[in-house]
Amino acid sequence: MSWISRLLGSRQRAAATVDEESGDYPDLAEFVDLAQKIARTQARQGLRMEEIESKLEAGFSDLRGMIETAGLASASSLSFDECFDAMDGLEEAARLAPDEAHAQGIRAVSGRLERFLKQAGFERLADTGEVPDARQFRVVGTEACDALAAGKVLRVVRAAIGRQGKLVREGEVIVSMRSA
Repeated sequence: MSWISRLLGSRQRAAATVDEESGDYPDLAEFVDLAQKIARTQARQGLRMEEIESKLEAGFSDLRGMIETAGLASASSLSFDECFDAMDGLEEAARLAPDEAHAQGIRAVSGRLERFLKQAGFERLADTGEVPDARQFRVVGTEACDALAAGKVLRVVRAAIGRQGKLVREGEVIVSMRSA
């Protein structure tokens, strides 16, 4: 019987294996050997854990470097987010403008802001009349529209933003549905 089974077994069975004269377990060498194996295993696991932690930290460091190289560091990303939101607001204002003269003025401002963002390497993805790409847009609502096929983008609530072929910000759209 091993020391583990004696340890985890009932007290009566463990007591039966004790040498009555010396009071020692007969397999003390086995116990010491097993304790050493456990200590070595714990040491190996500790080293492995340190190795994994260092690889993870190196990965985060690389990721931070790529973000900074791409110009998406937290401070600059926040300022561009404000620009993206401003463009979305301008698009909505142009759509709701009381007359065409106001709408044209708002679109001119929006166009200048869009050129600025293109020079910074950003691309605004906002195609209406198409089926929304699930990798770029999230559908946030539906509106009845018989002029457009069901499931097509009727209105862009928040444009998706891409940079260097990668999605920087997910867009939000409202899709059309046929009136019942």
